[in-house]
Amino acid sequence: MERPDKGFYSSLCDNRQPKKPVKICIMALLQPNHALPCISMRHADCSAHALPLHDRLFHEPLYVTHAGWERVAPHQSYPRPGHPSYYGFNWEEGRVLGEFCVSLITSGQGELQTRHGRQMLRTGDAFLYSPGEWHRHRPLPAVGWSNLWFNFNGSLPHRWLTEGNFRLDKNLVRVASHRLFEAQFRHLVESVDAAGTRNSLLFSWQAIGLLAHFLADAPAVDQPDVNRFGDSVVDGAMDFIWSQSHNQISVADVARNLGVNRRTLERHFRTVIGSSILKEIQRCRLSRAGLLLRETEVPIKYVIGRAGFAGYQQLRHAFHKHFSLSPEKYRLKAQGSARPAPRP
Repeated sequence: MERPDKGFYSSLCDNRQPKKPVKICIMALLQPNHALPCISMRHADCSAHALPLHDRLFHEPLYVTHAGWERVAPHQSYPRPGHPSYYGFNWEEGRVLGEFCVSLITSGQGELQTRHGRQMLRTGDAFLYSPGEWHRHRPLPAVGWSNLWFNFNGSLPHRWLTEGNFRLDKNLVRVASHRLFEAQFRHLVESVDAAGTRNSLLFSWQAIGLLAHFLADAPAVDQPDVNRFGDSVVDGAMDFIWSQSHNQISVADVARNLGVNRRTLERHFRTVIGSSILKEIQRCRLSRAGLLLRETEVPIKYVIGRAGFAGYQQLRHAFHKHFSLSPEKYRLKAQGSARPAPRP
């Protein structure tokens, strides 16, 4: 997909430009009783920004590429004349985008259709399209609609998609607090409009906060599934160890948390797992320390505390025993193998 070299403003509206810029408040337009400060807009019924994407933003885990809003009156043609070619489509053919798109219907009604089927859209509904997903949508002719939307991309949303973190009903997003979601959505669109032709990392952060409304919290990749062993004592111990190991817990702490004596705890563990509680605590500490050393640049003293080690010598001894490397050399080896090749 081609990216603009410089920031530019592209409108979804009709190509005919008004003689004078129209000063209008998005909030007053889409929700007349919503009292927020007005900002300058190019048209009275729609706006869109195609944002520049410089190298730093392109390498961020999530970046915003487009944002805008529109109001479609009853019986008005849709899509509007003058759609940019990237967004242009007709109902018969639909379209496919190369990035994610979220849209919120702030008033009116409509419908969308994807491979998941047809879904009706009502005021307050939001929906998500994924890259490469065929789709089409339109307002109901007799009602029309107003909506907000933004497009985004990056490695982070692709990971969310792969891991099934988006909470969706087909393409409709499931949001707990609709009022907060809409307020944050409006704030993002207003921020983009106020910036004009400039992109910003702030938009990425705002977008992540907005998307968090319909993200499911996946369990940590290094943590065993809770209740995987079918023994309440062992399952409770595993859950406590892998959620509290950063607090330098001991075997006695685990037993105390479960309300059993140490002997009973050790017996359950050896029968079900074939190992000791202490070894599981050490395995958790090593896993956490290794993750921090591989994927971050935090100082070693931070790794010691967050992984639950008592001090540097304990950390060093554990790494020499299990990896035959010091923590420093482990980090260099892990990050060196993961470092991308230099650019030509």
